[in-house]
Amino acid sequence: MPGKFELAAQFAEVYPQEAARILEELVPAYSSVFIDAVPDGQSLGILSSMLPYHAAKCVALLTTGAAAKYLGNLDPKVAANIFRHIPKESADAILEALPRRSAVRISLILDYSPSMVGAWLEPNVLTLPSDCSVGEAKKRLANEQYADFHRIYVVDDSHNLKGLVRLASLFGADDANSLEKYLQPFPSTLRASTSLDSALSHPAWSNSDYLPVVDRRRRFLGVLRFAVLRTANSKPQTAKPEENVAATILDLAETCYIGLAEAMSASLALDSAPDAARRK
Repeated sequence: MPGKFELAAQFAEVYPQEAARILEELVPAYSSVFIDAVPDGQSLGILSSMLPYHAAKCVALLTTGAAAKYLGNLDPKVAANIFRHIPKESADAILEALPRRSAVRISLILDYSPSMVGAWLEPNVLTLPSDCSVGEAKKRLANEQYADFHRIYVVDDSHNLKGLVRLASLFGADDANSLEKYLQPFPSTLRASTSLDSALSHPAWSNSDYLPVVDRRRRFLGVLRFAVLRTANSKPQTAKPEENVAATILDLAETCYIGLAEAMSASLALDSAPDAARRK
């Protein structure tokens, strides 16, 4: 009969999303050991399925070599989202250990200009999965140290922002209920590539001290506080004339670079396939 670890590893292989949810609720030190112990393919499946906030806690506890191995083999967009939650010193060391091609692809996504919202966002924000129950949400909240609990950000399996749940609405709620039952739409979001000037004039600031920040595919990256935005916008070095079109260039560069890399990978895979397989 398989041992407990073998059974857990088999479960993670067949149900990576469910395994990720379980590991998110455990102490990161235990979760990171499990992620590093299972076969690499399972490790990648788990990290891809975990919320970046929790995945980063586990990755930060690994050796630099192990962290680079996993993050370098993830989709660069997924890896970049995890990197945003890793302390800068550790993140720099992991990036340095990555193969050059992976490091360039990830850095391209991370490298927002100081004149853009993405350079000033606060990434370490508690998020919950949309398929979470109220009971699971309460358990996670009890285990976290993040102070701003009155608004809880909810994302789907692709880490796209679905809305928010107010902490007050969970008091007295049935633990068996789905968190989505209490989901409220966010009135507005900011693109990470938005200029600070444009962000400062956003009308949503009249009703909120901070706004969620998303990438061009609506993946949740963090929040931008109005006080931080005002401070950042007052710094002379954030207003470089050549960066007026930086947002468009960044989006185009990311799309072209990653799209080209994926097309080349597919072409190489086709070229290496047996002739008979190519003819099918």
